[in-house]
Amino acid sequence: MQVRILTAWRWLFLFLICSVSLPASGSLTVYPCGLQISILTCGPGADLYSIYGHSAIRILDSCQQTDIVYNYGTFSFSDPDFYLKFTRGKLDYYLGTESFPGFMAQYQEEGRRVDEQILLLSAEEAIQIRDFLVNNALPANRNYRYDFLFDNCSTRIRDIFSNLFKDQFVYGIAMQDDSISFRTLLNHYERNLHWERVGINLLMSDIVDRLMKSNESMFLPDYLQKGFATARLNGRFIVGSSKNLLPNRWEPHASKNEPLFFFLLFAAAYFLLSRLKTLKSGMIYLDSALFLIAGLLGLLMLFMWFGTDHKVCAWNRNLFWAFPLHLIFAGMLTFKSDKVSTYARSASWLITLSLIYQFFAQQKFDIEILPLILIIWLRLRYYAGAFKWQAAQIFTR
Repeated sequence: MQVRILTAWRWLFLFLICSVSLPASGSLTVYPCGLQISILTCGPGADLYSIYGHSAIRILDSCQQTDIVYNYGTFSFSDPDFYLKFTRGKLDYYLGTESFPGFMAQYQEEGRRVDEQILLLSAEEAIQIRDFLVNNALPANRNYRYDFLFDNCSTRIRDIFSNLFKDQFVYGIAMQDDSISFRTLLNHYERNLHWERVGINLLMSDIVDRLMKSNESMFLPDYLQKGFATARLNGRFIVGSSKNLLPNRWEPHASKNEPLFFFLLFAAAYFLLSRLKTLKSGMIYLDSALFLIAGLLGLLMLFMWFGTDHKVCAWNRNLFWAFPLHLIFAGMLTFKSDKVSTYARSASWLITLSLIYQFFAQQKFDIEILPLILIIWLRLRYYAGAFKWQAAQIFTR
């Protein structure tokens, strides 16, 4: 009999603690038995989209027997305008959910590291976070306009805690303020994808060259992980324990800087060809192709500035040498216009001033592109009349 009474009291106690809570208002609210909330940080992968890593939130509900990952890095390939929206920076990402085993299976297959930081939260704090994510994952609330630097899968998680707990929550130091720029940090992650790095740098302006604050560095998952490591909520450390769930089996393969080698070889070959007397007349057509490509690149930069929502593409200094009017200049060369020297003189001075300004500006020209800029400058000076006797020979043939 005594055993039965003790058993009954035990079940009553568990029921009261784990299943219900009676607020001051007197209304009965059903709560889960136990919530374990953790931050998942995934290491870089081999593809461009994955080299920066990934962040997500895991909620393990021991009462409902659910283990769900909330993922702000979800988008739909089925959108008929996917590529256009992606290019124009108008692609909506959304907060998706998936089972924890399903989430882990992907990273297991790719051999990428997954770390978990289990948060030390009170029941009320855990419920507050859980309820926010459940509500945010509803179809009416889940979409957001993705921005790689300022609104992505990591910054969304960063802002949840700051917005929910206000001044009670303080992130730890992910990096020293004003110690490194966005571009420098991105170049580190892109260090083995040289062509992609050069292409991305060509399209990004000096917005990514300003020095970051610690809070801003958390746009990258590794730095969000560092910020959480010593973050405090109501004066206590929020991370109770950390563990590695998956070891890193993918190692980046160091590669040679192919773009630098290519542009150096291109510049040397172009210069040597321009010195051959037998090719003097034919250089007009080669130069037309050169300035046509440079002009088209300039048009792309203008499109990325004015035709998209990508903030980091505005005021791009690469437009000083990849000038869109080079398209017209290419035609002027072909038709031997008398305006060639006037345009060439102005354009060459524009490049000269931009190279001088580079010593003071935040945005620097990539070292890989400097040989190409030099060749464009030399050909412009040539047609500007810096080598009048040579230019005269071409246009009199």
